[in-house]
Amino acid sequence: MLRFAALCILEEVSYTRKDGQYLRWDYRSGRKQGTKPFDKGIIAPFDSAIEAKLAQIREDLRGEPLDLFTEPETGKIDLCRGSCLDHLPRMESQSFHRLITSPPYCNRYDYTRTYALELAFLGTSEEQLRALRQRMVSCTVENREKMGLSARFDPELFGQSEIAFKGQELLALILQYLEARKAAKLLNNNGIPRMVRNYFREMTLVIFACARLLKPGAPLVMVNDNVRYEGAAVPVDLILSDIAEQAGFEVETIWVLPVGKGNSSQQMGKHGRDELRKCVYVWRAPKAARAKR
Repeated sequence: MLRFAALCILEEVSYTRKDGQYLRWDYRSGRKQGTKPFDKGIIAPFDSAIEAKLAQIREDLRGEPLDLFTEPETGKIDLCRGSCLDHLPRMESQSFHRLITSPPYCNRYDYTRTYALELAFLGTSEEQLRALRQRMVSCTVENREKMGLSARFDPELFGQSEIAFKGQELLALILQYLEARKAAKLLNNNGIPRMVRNYFREMTLVIFACARLLKPGAPLVMVNDNVRYEGAAVPVDLILSDIAEQAGFEVETIWVLPVGKGNSSQQMGKHGRDELRKCVYVWRAPKAARAKR
């Protein structure tokens, strides 16, 4: 419990603050600053921060019929450490009543940098950090193409997934456009087309695997955002939902948040503002069983 509380206050007691996909360093950290030094304000002492967090936890539990010294009667919780691309193929078919997920977005965010403080606190080495970056679903330009995916999944499921991925005509046009912009040296990072391609290929596998794992008619709820590269808006919600239908899901609804997502200043300066949808998808699992692996 103390370890969890300490994990919760790392940013509060550090010289950093999360800012998009990076950690910004306070001017007092001794790190090199940009043209405008960052001041995060008060940096809490560890003692007061941990005491406040423990008090908050106590208040959250107040009134609950909990005995911290006996085994509570709760459901079984299994925490799987590693990539979903490794764990999903090993799980039993039709073994889940529902799935709720917020996967990495196709937004170039390197979550190993965003959560560098937490990973360091957990003892993750630099070598382990680099390996983790490559194992997770491709979402950053540093992700290389994952080899051996076909060996991890049932051959029939993998084949169906590849057909669904390669049949995405809109995605193919977007990738063609991005490759052309890359050839014209107009992309700010040449890894963007590879990242977008690998993101959708891997997410297609995830979706087909989830269709196998869910009981017939069970819901899959996913949070995701649309993205934009070199002026081209990528409708992640529509592409993934079409893939889900090919996996057998029924697209029950796509909830769109009332306030969309903005663009970077570079995108707006070059291509104008184009508000992007932030969505929650609700899909229903197929009635018929998928492959039994």
